[in-house]
This record gives sequence, structure tokens and C-alpha cells, in this order.
Amino acid sequence: MSKYVFFPEFRDHDSTRIEVNSAIMGLLAGSHMAAHLLKLTEGSDHLLAEVFPRIPHIKRFNLTTSVANGILQSAESHLGAMAVPYVLGAHEDYMKACLRLVEKHTSVNLGANNVKSANQHEKLQDNSASKFSADTLDQFHLVRKMRNCTIHAGGLADRRLQNHCNNMGAGARAGWERLAGYAPSFQDGQDFVKLGHRETVAALAITKNLARQANAILQVCIPRPAWGEILMKDLDEVGPGLPKDPAERLRKVRGYARFRYSALRFTEQEIVSFNSAY
Repeated sequence: MSKYVFFPEFRDHDSTRIEVNSAIMGLLAGSHMAAHLLKLTEGSDHLLAEVFPRIPHIKRFNLTTSVANGILQSAESHLGAMAVPYVLGAHEDYMKACLRLVEKHTSVNLGANNVKSANQHEKLQDNSASKFSADTLDQFHLVRKMRNCTIHAGGLADRRLQNHCNNMGAGARAGWERLAGYAPSFQDGQDFVKLGHRETVAALAITKNLARQANAILQVCIPRPAWGEILMKDLDEVGPGLPKDPAERLRKVRGYARFRYSALRFTEQEIVSFNSAY
């Protein structure tokens, strides 16, 4: 039995996360493959468009093969600078969806559409008896502040990043070191933040962990009748639909509850109630 509820927004995010991961790793591998291929043309003075005329858009990268090879060899840092904000942006969208679900099915106004990534997780856990892992949140805010430095400070570490590194707990520091391969330590105005393959892998792992923790928190803070409404709407509008025959309809609801919503362990009485109310 799964620990997670596979409601539509969670399924969409999981699919996006897998696509993002595959695309990022594909681009990284592709840049190294291209650099390896260009070694075959080492010493040539021909431009890329002359050597590979059939490749689309090649004229936008129309350099000699030796110069192009050097750029491709260092592409990892450029890909990381694009990939980490991409990963964090996808996670921010998912967290907004989680907050919107809470707003819709409770009386709490969280300002879901306006909450930024700096406090989305805290907003969600403040309305639940279940909490995010403090270490994982610490790691998330580290990579978020690293991203902010690359976007807003030309890559130069700022005071916020330095303070965050200084105040990280031992568990969070050890976890980051396992993921990224180095201890988190940046000095304001002295160190440059580089987002490469290791930081991308760390961002993917941290946001995956937080997305699952958010799923567990939602299971607690959204009332069970509301989960029943989500289940029925999901089955009717996204899933295979609701049959007209009453017995077949109930069988479908029961099966979909086991398939997508098993983590909630709905009772037969609840399933009958959800089916009648929808």
C-alpha cells in the first residue's frame, strides 16, 4: 500500500519532475557526447556549419570545432544555472497547488497564489499537525538562496546565504554534503556560487523529498469528506469516468480509491457516502 495519495496535482508534479530530470541529464550527457565527437575534428579550421551542415540551428553556434569543444566541456555550469531555477520553479508551482487545495477544502485563507517559495512550506505545515523535516527544509532554503545569488547578485554570495550556512543544523549539513559532495560554506562578497551537476542533483532530491512530505501533510490537514470529493471528481473528470449503473459505479469508486487513494485507507462506509454525495 502506497504512503502517498496520488491526487491529480501530485501526479502532474511527479510526471513533471521525471521529465525535468530526464531533460536536464540528457542535456548534460549530450554536451559531453558532443564534446567527445568534436575531438574527431581536432585541429580543423572549419566552422561547425561546414562540418555539420544538416544540424538545425548550427549557424547560431558557428565556431571552429576547437572553440566549440571548449564551450561544451564547460557547459555543466551553464546548464546548472538554468536547471536549478527550473527545478525550484516546478516545485513552487506544486506547493501553490497544495496550498490551494487546503484553501478550497478548509476555512483557512493562505493567500496561496501569492505565497513565495521562501515560506510556502511553512504556510502549509502551520495548518497541520504534521510537519516537514527541519533538515530537508534547511537544505531547500540553502539551494534557494544559492539560486537567488546567481540570479540577483551575479553569482556572488551574499549575507543571507552566509548566515544560512552558518546556522544550518548538523543533520542538514551532513545531508547536503552527501548530496552535493561538499560542506555548505559561503562568505558574503567573497565566494562565488556555482550551480552545476552536483547542485542540480541535490535540488532534484530535496524537492522530491519535500513534495512527498507535503503529500503526507495534506493527508492530515484536508478533512476526509473533502478527500472523498477530490476522489470522486478525479475519477469523474480525469480518470475513467463514472458509469450510470449504480452497482458498477460503486465498484469503480471502490477500485479507484484502492488504486490512487490507498494511503487514506477509506472504509466501505466512507466510499458509499462519497458516492452518494457526489
